[in-house]
Amino acid sequence: MIKILFVEDDPMIGESTQILLQHEGYAVDWVRSGLAAMDALARHTYQLVLLDLGLPELEGMEVLRRIRNDSQIGVLIITARDSLKDRVRGLNQGADDYLVKPYEFEELIARIHALLRRSSPAVVQDCYQIAGIRLYPATHRIFKQQQEIELSNKEWAILEPMMMHPGQIFSKSHLEQKLYDWQSDVSSNTIEVYIHHLRQKLGKDFIRTIRGIGYCIDQPSD
Repeated sequence: MIKILFVEDDPMIGESTQILLQHEGYAVDWVRSGLAAMDALARHTYQLVLLDLGLPELEGMEVLRRIRNDSQIGVLIITARDSLKDRVRGLNQGADDYLVKPYEFEELIARIHALLRRSSPAVVQDCYQIAGIRLYPATHRIFKQQQEIELSNKEWAILEPMMMHPGQIFSKSHLEQKLYDWQSDVSSNTIEVYIHHLRQKLGKDFIRTIRGIGYCIDQPSD
């Protein structure tokens, strides 16, 4: 799953954007200050940073400078500063793109997709293939033979780790944790319901039940 660090001190923008991005299938950590951003970057691995400039504790341009001292991770500046001077400075300091507030969410998603393609071409091309099913983690696309299959975010959250680790048994509680990112209640039969949906879409034998233990996708045969 693509993991994004969202650095934004406005609580309304931060919360709404985090929820919308999660609904698009991204894992999003939202922090509200420049120092919190540096702490998160030191502790976790991200594929992209969405960076506001007017931040408390450590200004956004300084955060960008420190990121570029250590990493080539993609950085999209999102700010109300709309002057040509600010845009040029941000790009010259190492930002990969610059988006001015207010913005349409569709444009934000399009720019995220473009940055992920440019900054992580090897990741975008990663493909996990088992029994005629091909899964592309970076682009959130899955194919059965040549037909693209539509999955909900929760179906994807359950399927992706099992395809990335074939042969590994995932307990029900482990898979339930994958759904908590969407801040929804997980009932006692939630996993069974989504496993049933996935089998309907991908094949009844694609996901195997290990009675009393959990679920797995078998290793592909040579």
